[in-house]
Amino acid sequence: MSIPKIRYAITGYLEISVEGRATEKFINLAMHQGIPLWNIRHGAEYAVLNTDVDSFFDLRHLAKRSGCRLRIRRKAGLAFLVSRLNRRRGLVAGLLIFVATLYTLSSFVLFVSVEGNERLKAEHIRRLAADAGARPGVAKWRLNKDEVAHQLILAEPELAWVGVQIRGTRMVIEVKEKIKSPVAFEQPGHLVAAKDGLVDEVLVISGVARVAPGDTVSKGQVLIEGALRPQAEQGGTTVPQTVAVRARGEVWARVWYEGYGEAALLETERVPTGRHVAVWTLLVDGQPVLRVGRRQVPYLDYEQSAVRSAIFKGILPFPVELVTESNYEIERRKQRLTLKQAHELAAERARFLAEIQLPGGVAVENVAVTNQNPGREGFVGVRHVLETRENIAEDENPGGD
Repeated sequence: MSIPKIRYAITGYLEISVEGRATEKFINLAMHQGIPLWNIRHGAEYAVLNTDVDSFFDLRHLAKRSGCRLRIRRKAGLAFLVSRLNRRRGLVAGLLIFVATLYTLSSFVLFVSVEGNERLKAEHIRRLAADAGARPGVAKWRLNKDEVAHQLILAEPELAWVGVQIRGTRMVIEVKEKIKSPVAFEQPGHLVAAKDGLVDEVLVISGVARVAPGDTVSKGQVLIEGALRPQAEQGGTTVPQTVAVRARGEVWARVWYEGYGEAALLETERVPTGRHVAVWTLLVDGQPVLRVGRRQVPYLDYEQSAVRSAIFKGILPFPVELVTESNYEIERRKQRLTLKQAHELAAERARFLAEIQLPGGVAVENVAVTNQNPGREGFVGVRHVLETRENIAEDENPGGD
Protein backbone atom coordinates (compact mmCIF):
# COMPACT_ATOMS: atom_id res chain seq x y z
CA MET A 1 0.00 0.00 0.00
CA SER A 2 1.39 3.42 -0.98
CA ILE A 3 1.98 6.25 1.51
CA PRO A 4 -1.02 8.35 0.28
CA LYS A 5 -3.36 5.39 0.60
CA ILE A 6 -2.12 4.74 4.13
CA ARG A 7 -2.84 8.38 4.98
CA TYR A 8 -6.35 8.17 3.49
CA ALA A 9 -6.99 4.94 5.40
CA ILE A 10 -6.33 6.93 8.58
CA THR A 11 -8.04 10.24 7.68
CA GLY A 12 -10.90 8.50 5.87
CA TYR A 13 -11.97 8.09 2.26
CA LEU A 14 -15.15 7.62 0.23
CA GLU A 15 -16.29 5.00 -2.24
CA ILE A 16 -18.57 6.76 -4.72
CA SER A 17 -20.57 5.75 -7.77
CA VAL A 18 -20.76 7.94 -10.88
CA GLU A 19 -23.73 7.52 -13.22
CA GLY A 20 -24.14 9.08 -16.63
CA ARG A 21 -23.06 8.81 -20.24
CA ALA A 22 -19.91 10.91 -19.73
CA THR A 23 -18.24 8.97 -16.90
CA GLU A 24 -14.94 8.81 -18.81
CA LYS A 25 -15.01 12.59 -19.30
CA PHE A 26 -15.67 12.99 -15.57
CA ILE A 27 -12.68 10.79 -14.66
CA ASN A 28 -10.40 12.59 -17.12
CA LEU A 29 -11.37 16.02 -15.73
CA ALA A 30 -10.71 14.84 -12.16
CA MET A 31 -7.29 13.45 -13.02
CA HIS A 32 -6.42 16.61 -14.97
CA GLN A 33 -7.09 18.66 -11.83
CA GLY A 34 -4.94 16.32 -9.73
CA ILE A 35 -7.80 14.88 -7.66
CA PRO A 36 -6.68 11.52 -6.22
CA LEU A 37 -8.73 8.58 -7.56
CA TRP A 38 -8.03 4.87 -7.14
CA ASN A 39 -9.74 1.46 -7.46
CA ILE A 40 -11.63 2.69 -10.55
CA ARG A 41 -14.18 0.22 -11.98
CA HIS A 42 -16.47 1.35 -14.77
CA GLY A 43 -19.06 0.03 -17.17
CA ALA A 44 -21.05 1.48 -20.05
CA GLU A 45 -22.75 4.33 -18.16
CA TYR A 46 -21.46 4.06 -14.61
CA ALA A 47 -18.21 3.97 -12.63
CA VAL A 48 -17.22 3.15 -9.05
CA LEU A 49 -14.10 4.72 -7.52
CA ASN A 50 -12.43 5.80 -4.29
CA THR A 51 -11.39 9.35 -3.36
CA ASP A 52 -10.46 11.32 -0.25
CA VAL A 53 -13.05 13.25 1.73
CA ASP A 54 -11.81 16.76 0.88
CA SER A 55 -11.93 16.09 -2.88
CA PHE A 56 -15.58 15.04 -2.88
CA PHE A 57 -16.84 18.64 -3.03
CA ASP A 58 -14.61 19.36 -6.05
CA LEU A 59 -15.95 16.22 -7.74
CA ARG A 60 -19.52 17.49 -7.33
CA HIS A 61 -18.71 20.50 -9.54
CA LEU A 62 -17.07 18.25 -12.14
CA ALA A 63 -20.12 15.99 -12.10
CA LYS A 64 -22.38 18.94 -12.99
CA ARG A 65 -20.04 19.91 -15.86
CA SER A 66 -20.05 16.40 -17.31
CA GLY A 67 -23.74 15.69 -16.68
CA CYS A 68 -23.14 12.86 -14.21
CA ARG A 69 -24.65 12.01 -10.82
CA LEU A 70 -22.61 11.18 -7.71
CA ARG A 71 -23.62 8.89 -4.85
CA ILE A 72 -21.66 7.92 -1.76
CA ARG A 73 -21.65 4.13 -1.52
CA ARG A 74 -19.40 3.70 1.51
CA LYS A 75 -17.43 5.70 4.05
CA ALA A 76 -14.23 3.96 5.12
CA GLY A 77 -11.13 4.67 7.15
CA LEU A 78 -10.08 5.07 10.76
CA ALA A 79 -11.62 8.54 11.13
CA PHE A 80 -15.13 7.34 10.24
CA LEU A 81 -14.69 4.27 12.47
CA VAL A 82 -13.73 6.41 15.47
CA SER A 83 -16.68 8.71 14.78
CA ARG A 84 -19.10 5.79 14.72
CA LEU A 85 -17.60 4.35 17.91
CA ASN A 86 -17.97 7.70 19.71
CA ARG A 87 -21.67 7.67 18.90
CA ARG A 88 -21.96 4.10 20.18
CA ARG A 89 -20.00 4.12 23.41
CA GLY A 90 -22.43 1.70 25.01
CA LEU A 91 -21.85 -0.77 22.21
CA VAL A 92 -18.06 -0.47 22.63
CA ALA A 93 -18.34 -1.00 26.39
CA GLY A 94 -20.56 -4.01 25.81
CA LEU A 95 -18.10 -5.41 23.31
CA LEU A 96 -15.23 -5.09 25.79
CA ILE A 97 -17.29 -6.86 28.46
CA PHE A 98 -18.19 -9.51 25.91
CA VAL A 99 -14.51 -10.10 25.03
CA ALA A 100 -13.60 -10.33 28.71
CA THR A 101 -16.37 -12.88 29.22
CA LEU A 102 -15.19 -14.89 26.25
CA TYR A 103 -11.64 -14.87 27.57
CA THR A 104 -12.88 -16.22 30.92
CA LEU A 105 -15.03 -18.89 29.29
CA SER A 106 -12.04 -19.99 27.19
CA SER A 107 -10.69 -21.72 30.27
CA PHE A 108 -13.59 -24.18 30.19
CA VAL A 109 -14.82 -26.87 27.81
CA LEU A 110 -18.11 -25.66 26.30
CA PHE A 111 -18.70 -28.22 23.53
CA VAL A 112 -17.98 -31.94 23.14
CA SER A 113 -17.93 -33.52 19.68
CA VAL A 114 -17.17 -37.03 18.43
CA GLU A 115 -15.32 -37.88 15.20
CA GLY A 116 -14.58 -41.18 13.46
CA ASN A 117 -17.58 -43.18 14.74
CA GLU A 118 -19.57 -45.23 12.26
CA ARG A 119 -21.55 -47.88 14.14
CA LEU A 120 -21.53 -46.34 17.63
CA LYS A 121 -23.73 -43.31 18.22
CA ALA A 122 -22.05 -40.04 19.16
CA GLU A 123 -24.48 -39.49 22.05
CA HIS A 124 -23.48 -42.86 23.53
CA ILE A 125 -19.79 -41.94 23.41
CA ARG A 126 -20.51 -38.52 24.94
CA ARG A 127 -22.34 -40.21 27.86
CA LEU A 128 -19.36 -42.48 28.47
CA ALA A 129 -17.04 -39.46 28.33
CA ALA A 130 -19.23 -37.61 30.86
CA ASP A 131 -18.98 -40.59 33.21
CA ALA A 132 -15.18 -40.31 32.86
CA GLY A 133 -15.29 -36.61 33.84
CA ALA A 134 -15.22 -35.03 30.36
CA ARG A 135 -18.38 -32.96 29.99
CA PRO A 136 -19.29 -29.37 28.98
CA GLY A 137 -18.38 -26.95 31.75
CA VAL A 138 -15.32 -28.78 33.06
CA ALA A 139 -12.20 -26.66 33.53
CA LYS A 140 -9.40 -27.46 31.12
CA TRP A 141 -6.75 -27.65 33.84
CA ARG A 142 -8.76 -30.37 35.63
CA LEU A 143 -9.11 -32.54 32.51
CA ASN A 144 -6.80 -35.56 32.15
CA LYS A 145 -7.11 -36.42 28.45
CA ASP A 146 -5.17 -39.70 28.64
CA GLU A 147 -7.27 -40.92 31.55
CA VAL A 148 -10.52 -40.08 29.69
CA ALA A 149 -9.34 -42.02 26.63
CA HIS A 150 -8.38 -45.00 28.80
CA GLN A 151 -11.77 -45.01 30.55
CA LEU A 152 -13.62 -44.91 27.21
CA ILE A 153 -11.72 -47.95 25.86
CA LEU A 154 -12.50 -49.90 29.06
CA ALA A 155 -16.18 -48.89 28.99
CA GLU A 156 -16.85 -49.70 25.29
CA PRO A 157 -15.43 -52.98 23.86
CA GLU A 158 -16.17 -51.84 20.28
CA LEU A 159 -13.54 -49.10 20.50
CA ALA A 160 -10.03 -49.93 19.27
CA TRP A 161 -8.47 -46.48 19.88
CA VAL A 162 -9.51 -43.18 21.45
CA GLY A 163 -7.82 -39.77 21.30
CA VAL A 164 -8.92 -36.62 23.12
CA GLN A 165 -8.00 -33.14 21.86
CA ILE A 166 -8.84 -29.62 23.00
CA ARG A 167 -9.55 -27.15 20.18
CA GLY A 168 -10.43 -23.80 21.69
CA THR A 169 -13.55 -24.34 23.79
CA ARG A 170 -14.34 -27.62 22.02
CA MET A 171 -13.22 -31.05 23.18
CA VAL A 172 -12.95 -33.46 20.26
CA ILE A 173 -13.08 -37.20 20.95
CA GLU A 174 -11.54 -39.11 18.04
CA VAL A 175 -12.36 -42.83 17.95
CA LYS A 176 -11.49 -45.87 15.85
CA GLU A 177 -13.92 -48.76 15.96
CA LYS A 178 -12.87 -52.38 15.78
CA ILE A 179 -13.08 -53.78 12.25
CA LYS A 180 -15.34 -56.77 11.74
CA SER A 181 -14.09 -59.29 9.22
CA PRO A 182 -16.50 -59.27 6.27
CA VAL A 183 -17.59 -62.47 4.59
CA ALA A 184 -16.03 -62.53 1.15
CA PHE A 185 -18.75 -63.15 -1.42
CA GLU A 186 -19.01 -61.86 -4.94
CA GLN A 187 -22.34 -62.00 -6.74
CA PRO A 188 -22.50 -62.54 -10.49
CA GLY A 189 -23.38 -59.51 -12.56
CA HIS A 190 -23.00 -57.69 -15.88
CA LEU A 191 -21.18 -54.53 -16.85
CA VAL A 192 -23.58 -51.99 -18.37
CA ALA A 193 -23.18 -48.61 -20.04
CA ALA A 194 -23.08 -45.67 -17.63
CA LYS A 195 -24.03 -43.28 -20.47
CA ASP A 196 -24.70 -43.11 -24.21
CA GLY A 197 -21.68 -43.33 -26.51
CA LEU A 198 -19.90 -44.82 -29.53
CA VAL A 199 -17.76 -47.83 -28.59
CA ASP A 200 -14.08 -47.35 -29.38
CA GLU A 201 -12.34 -50.23 -27.56
CA VAL A 202 -13.42 -53.31 -25.56
CA LEU A 203 -11.20 -55.03 -22.97
CA VAL A 204 -12.67 -58.16 -21.32
CA ILE A 205 -11.12 -59.62 -18.16
CA SER A 206 -13.98 -61.96 -17.24
CA GLY A 207 -17.28 -62.45 -19.02
CA VAL A 208 -18.42 -62.23 -22.63
CA ALA A 209 -18.39 -59.02 -24.70
CA ARG A 210 -21.81 -58.07 -26.04
CA VAL A 211 -20.60 -55.02 -28.03
CA ALA A 212 -17.77 -54.31 -30.45
CA PRO A 213 -15.90 -51.18 -31.59
CA GLY A 214 -18.14 -49.04 -33.77
CA ASP A 215 -21.36 -49.96 -31.95
CA THR A 216 -23.61 -47.21 -30.61
CA VAL A 217 -24.78 -47.96 -27.08
CA SER A 218 -27.29 -46.34 -24.78
CA LYS A 219 -27.28 -45.93 -21.02
CA GLY A 220 -28.07 -49.20 -19.19
CA GLN A 221 -27.23 -51.47 -22.12
CA VAL A 222 -25.24 -54.63 -21.27
CA LEU A 223 -21.64 -54.27 -22.46
CA ILE A 224 -19.96 -57.32 -20.92
CA GLU A 225 -22.15 -60.24 -19.91
CA GLY A 226 -21.34 -61.86 -16.57
CA ALA A 227 -21.06 -65.40 -17.91
CA LEU A 228 -18.49 -68.00 -18.96
CA ARG A 229 -19.35 -70.72 -21.47
CA PRO A 230 -16.92 -73.63 -21.07
CA GLN A 231 -17.61 -76.82 -22.98
CA ALA A 232 -17.90 -80.26 -21.34
CA GLU A 233 -18.14 -83.72 -22.85
CA GLN A 234 -21.12 -85.90 -22.02
CA GLY A 235 -21.26 -89.30 -23.65
CA GLY A 236 -18.70 -88.31 -26.27
CA THR A 237 -20.66 -85.17 -27.17
CA THR A 238 -19.43 -81.64 -26.51
CA VAL A 239 -22.09 -79.76 -24.55
CA PRO A 240 -21.78 -75.96 -23.92
CA GLN A 241 -22.36 -74.86 -20.36
CA THR A 242 -22.98 -71.42 -18.87
CA VAL A 243 -21.37 -70.34 -15.60
CA ALA A 244 -22.50 -67.04 -14.06
CA VAL A 245 -19.57 -64.79 -12.98
CA ARG A 246 -18.96 -61.20 -12.07
CA ALA A 247 -18.13 -59.40 -15.32
CA ARG A 248 -14.92 -57.37 -15.31
CA GLY A 249 -13.32 -55.25 -17.98
CA GLU A 250 -13.32 -51.85 -19.65
CA VAL A 251 -15.33 -50.41 -22.53
CA TRP A 252 -13.95 -47.16 -23.93
CA ALA A 253 -16.34 -45.02 -25.94
CA ARG A 254 -16.71 -41.61 -27.53
CA VAL A 255 -19.08 -39.51 -25.44
CA TRP A 256 -20.52 -36.09 -26.33
CA TYR A 257 -21.67 -33.31 -24.00
CA GLU A 258 -23.79 -30.59 -25.54
CA GLY A 259 -24.69 -27.10 -24.42
CA TYR A 260 -26.96 -24.59 -26.14
CA GLY A 261 -27.00 -20.87 -25.42
CA GLU A 262 -28.96 -17.89 -26.69
CA ALA A 263 -28.48 -14.14 -26.53
CA ALA A 264 -30.73 -11.24 -27.47
CA LEU A 265 -29.59 -8.30 -29.54
CA LEU A 266 -31.23 -6.17 -26.83
CA GLU A 267 -29.82 -7.56 -23.58
CA THR A 268 -30.67 -6.54 -20.03
CA GLU A 269 -27.63 -5.34 -18.05
CA ARG A 270 -27.51 -5.55 -14.24
CA VAL A 271 -26.05 -2.30 -12.84
CA PRO A 272 -25.49 -1.48 -9.13
CA THR A 273 -27.39 1.59 -7.91
CA GLY A 274 -24.95 2.35 -5.08
CA ARG A 275 -27.40 1.54 -2.27
CA HIS A 276 -26.73 -1.40 0.01
CA VAL A 277 -27.51 -2.87 3.42
CA ALA A 278 -25.24 -5.03 5.55
CA VAL A 279 -25.64 -7.67 8.26
CA TRP A 280 -22.86 -8.52 10.71
CA THR A 281 -22.69 -11.92 12.42
CA LEU A 282 -20.26 -12.71 15.23
CA LEU A 283 -19.08 -16.33 15.32
CA VAL A 284 -17.41 -17.86 18.38
CA ASP A 285 -15.79 -21.22 17.72
CA GLY A 286 -17.92 -21.52 14.58
CA GLN A 287 -21.22 -20.84 16.41
CA PRO A 288 -23.25 -17.63 15.74
CA VAL A 289 -23.72 -15.66 18.97
CA LEU A 290 -24.66 -12.13 17.78
CA ARG A 291 -26.32 -10.78 14.64
CA VAL A 292 -26.63 -7.04 13.90
CA GLY A 293 -28.28 -5.42 10.88
CA ARG A 294 -31.37 -5.73 8.70
CA ARG A 295 -32.32 -9.34 8.15
CA GLN A 296 -34.84 -8.53 5.41
CA VAL A 297 -33.30 -7.14 2.23
CA PRO A 298 -35.44 -4.16 1.10
CA TYR A 299 -34.53 -4.50 -2.59
CA LEU A 300 -36.37 -6.46 -5.26
CA ASP A 301 -33.14 -7.25 -7.13
CA TYR A 302 -29.77 -7.40 -5.43
CA GLU A 303 -26.39 -9.12 -5.31
CA GLN A 304 -24.93 -10.55 -2.13
CA SER A 305 -21.33 -10.85 -1.01
CA ALA A 306 -19.90 -12.18 2.25
CA VAL A 307 -16.54 -11.47 3.85
CA ARG A 308 -15.28 -13.59 6.74
CA SER A 309 -12.51 -12.11 8.87
CA ALA A 310 -10.87 -13.25 12.10
CA ILE A 311 -10.75 -10.83 15.03
CA PHE A 312 -8.68 -10.99 18.21
CA LYS A 313 -6.42 -13.42 16.35
CA GLY A 314 -3.55 -14.51 18.57
CA ILE A 315 -5.21 -12.98 21.65
CA LEU A 316 -8.01 -15.42 22.45
CA PRO A 317 -7.33 -19.18 22.48
CA PHE A 318 -10.40 -19.91 20.36
CA PRO A 319 -11.50 -18.48 16.99
CA VAL A 320 -13.68 -15.36 16.95
CA GLU A 321 -14.81 -14.33 13.47
CA LEU A 322 -16.93 -11.55 12.01
CA VAL A 323 -18.99 -12.34 8.91
CA THR A 324 -20.11 -9.28 6.92
CA GLU A 325 -22.93 -9.92 4.45
CA SER A 326 -23.48 -7.02 2.05
CA ASN A 327 -26.53 -6.80 -0.22
CA TYR A 328 -26.15 -4.37 -3.14
CA GLU A 329 -29.25 -3.12 -4.96
CA ILE A 330 -29.25 -3.86 -8.69
CA GLU A 331 -31.27 -2.19 -11.42
CA ARG A 332 -31.79 -3.58 -14.91
CA ARG A 333 -30.91 -1.52 -17.96
CA LYS A 334 -31.35 -2.35 -21.62
CA GLN A 335 -28.17 -2.64 -23.70
CA ARG A 336 -28.10 -3.11 -27.47
CA LEU A 337 -25.47 -5.59 -28.72
CA THR A 338 -23.93 -5.98 -32.12
CA LEU A 339 -24.40 -9.29 -33.91
CA LYS A 340 -20.81 -10.28 -33.05
CA GLN A 341 -21.25 -9.43 -29.38
CA ALA A 342 -24.50 -11.42 -29.22
CA HIS A 343 -22.83 -14.47 -30.78
CA GLU A 344 -19.93 -14.24 -28.30
CA LEU A 345 -22.34 -14.02 -25.37
CA ALA A 346 -24.41 -16.98 -26.63
CA ALA A 347 -21.22 -19.00 -27.23
CA GLU A 348 -20.05 -18.33 -23.68
CA ARG A 349 -23.38 -19.50 -22.25
CA ALA A 350 -23.37 -22.63 -24.40
CA ARG A 351 -19.77 -23.43 -23.40
CA PHE A 352 -20.62 -23.10 -19.72
CA LEU A 353 -23.65 -25.43 -20.03
CA ALA A 354 -21.53 -28.04 -21.83
CA GLU A 355 -18.57 -27.89 -19.44
CA ILE A 356 -20.65 -28.30 -16.25
CA GLN A 357 -21.70 -31.73 -17.54
CA LEU A 358 -18.09 -32.96 -17.78
CA PRO A 359 -17.07 -35.52 -15.10
CA GLY A 360 -14.02 -34.64 -13.07
CA GLY A 361 -10.68 -35.68 -14.57
CA VAL A 362 -12.04 -36.27 -18.08
CA ALA A 363 -10.10 -34.61 -20.91
CA VAL A 364 -11.81 -33.00 -23.91
CA GLU A 365 -10.51 -34.32 -27.22
CA ASN A 366 -12.61 -32.34 -29.72
CA VAL A 367 -14.77 -29.21 -29.62
CA ALA A 368 -17.47 -28.28 -32.14
CA VAL A 369 -19.17 -24.86 -32.10
CA THR A 370 -21.99 -24.08 -34.53
CA ASN A 371 -24.39 -21.17 -34.89
CA GLN A 372 -28.07 -22.09 -34.60
CA ASN A 373 -31.29 -20.38 -35.61
CA PRO A 374 -33.37 -20.09 -32.43
CA GLY A 375 -36.51 -19.30 -34.43
CA ARG A 376 -37.09 -16.07 -32.56
CA GLU A 377 -36.56 -12.62 -34.00
CA GLY A 378 -33.86 -10.61 -32.28
CA PHE A 379 -32.08 -13.67 -30.85
CA VAL A 380 -29.01 -15.70 -31.87
CA GLY A 381 -28.15 -19.24 -30.80
CA VAL A 382 -24.93 -21.24 -30.47
CA ARG A 383 -24.42 -24.96 -29.90
CA HIS A 384 -21.24 -26.10 -28.11
CA VAL A 385 -20.36 -29.83 -28.24
CA LEU A 386 -17.47 -31.45 -26.32
CA GLU A 387 -16.17 -34.88 -27.33
CA THR A 388 -14.41 -37.12 -24.80
CA ARG A 389 -13.11 -40.68 -24.59
CA GLU A 390 -14.24 -42.47 -21.41
CA ASN A 391 -14.55 -45.89 -19.85
CA ILE A 392 -18.36 -46.15 -19.67
CA ALA A 393 -18.56 -49.65 -18.17
CA GLU A 394 -20.06 -49.87 -14.69
CA ASP A 395 -21.44 -52.66 -12.51
CA GLU A 396 -25.07 -53.50 -13.05
CA ASN A 397 -25.50 -53.81 -9.27
CA PRO A 398 -22.83 -51.60 -7.62
CA GLY A 399 -23.83 -52.72 -4.13
CA GLY A 400 -23.75 -56.39 -4.92
CA ASP A 401 -20.36 -57.10 -3.30
